Amino acid sequence: MSGKKKNKTKKAKKSAQAEALSLINQVARNARTALSRQLLDLGLYGGQDGVMLALDGNDGQTPGAIAASLGVKAPTITKTIGRLAAQGFVRREGSKDDGRMMLVFLTDAGRDQIKSVRKSQRRTEKAAFAGLKEKDVAHLLDLLSRVDASIAAELSSGSVVVADRLLETDPLEIHGSDLPGDDEQAAETV
Repeated sequence: MSGKKKNKTKKAKKSAQAEALSLINQVARNARTALSRQLLDLGLYGGQDGVMLALDGNDGQTPGAIAASLGVKAPTITKTIGRLAAQGFVRREGSKDDGRMMLVFLTDAGRDQIKSVRKSQRRTEKAAFAGLKEKDVAHLLDLLSRVDASIAAELSSGSVVVADRLLETDPLEIHGSDLPGDDEQAAETV
C-alpha cells in the first residue's frame, strides 16, 4: 500500500472515530432529554429519577453514598434531595447509630412515583430502539460496552488527568436550554 493511500485510510479511520464518539455523546444527550421531558410530566426534573431509583434499590442511604453510586458530586445530590423532600417523595432522618449522619428514605408517595418513573424509562427505551431488531440491540450493547471499557481503562491509567481538570461540569448535567421551563429547575441534574 502506498504511503499516500495509507495516510488517507488513517485519516478516514480517525474521522469515523471522531464522528462515532460525537454521535455517542449526542445520542446520550437526546436520550436523557427525552426521558427528562417525560419526567416533567410527573413533576420531576432530570436527575431526580436517579436518586429515587438508587433509594428504591437500597433505601436509607447517606447523600454521599447516593452521590458515589451515581457518580456525581455531593452538593448536586444535596440540592436534589432537598427538592425531592419538598415534593414529598423522600424524607431525611438522623441515623440511629450515628446522630451526625443523615439518611434518606423514600416516602410512600416516592415509592408510588417509582412505578411512573420506570414506565417513563420503558417508553423512552421503546422510542429509542424502535425499528431495531433484538440482535441489533445486542450488537450495539456489545460495541458500546467495549468503547466504555476502553475509555474507563484510559481514565484509570491516569493519562487523562489534565483533561479531567478541564471539565467544569458534571458529565450528566443537563443545561436549562435542553428542557422547557424554568432554567434553574430544568438544569437540575444527578
